[in-house]
Amino acid sequence: MSKKSCGNPCCGKSAGADSLPCPVCGKAGEIVPGDTVRKLIKPGLPAAGDKYFICRTPDCEAVYFSGADLVYKQADVSVPVYFKTGAMPLYACYCAGVTKAQVLHAVKKTGATRWSVIIKEINGSVPKCNCAETNPLGKCCSENAYAAAIAECAVKPAPAKTSSDPLHGITLETIIIQLVKRYGWGKMGQRIPIRCFQYDPTVKSSLTFLRNTPWARKEVEDWFLREFKGKH
Repeated sequence: MSKKSCGNPCCGKSAGADSLPCPVCGKAGEIVPGDTVRKLIKPGLPAAGDKYFICRTPDCEAVYFSGADLVYKQADVSVPVYFKTGAMPLYACYCAGVTKAQVLHAVKKTGATRWSVIIKEINGSVPKCNCAETNPLGKCCSENAYAAAIAECAVKPAPAKTSSDPLHGITLETIIIQLVKRYGWGKMGQRIPIRCFQYDPTVKSSLTFLRNTPWARKEVEDWFLREFKGKH
């Protein structure tokens, strides 16, 4: 049995198994499920086979083909194929019926680029995935048609927000462990005379006390910042 491709352009394909040249432009086609072809070609056109290919060349008039004798063009397909020249509308998500223009507007409005956030902003909810029957490639819109729309719009993800908190990303548990490792419980109990450092000290008991005692926690955190943070 031959190894099947994942269908991604970057995935290696076995010669003669999962790749076939387009009979119109000669470029290698990408395998697509037969059920996808049957769902998307217009009624009355024959599509009995199970192995079809899609031509990804933008200016080639062929969409699906199965050998040299069976070629379906854009006029034979019920939806515009987003990567073909002149496709209108340019769909970013076929399942939700969302276009490139809608995605761009939502990105500008929200500053987000995540598929689920954008689709929900446009439609109010994230639709059930039905890519095998709606996307010409027969695979997830969020990884191809949607990504292509974002790229064509030259939209870049919003930069990650930075925190002004010097302890951002550092847990209280990490602070206690680092202090114990450097100074030991004895010196910690002398420096900050609280029971959880002086009597049967453990990380667990210290966490419980400090989380409920703001003034003591602040002293511990300030000590940590003076001793560790400025040295990294």
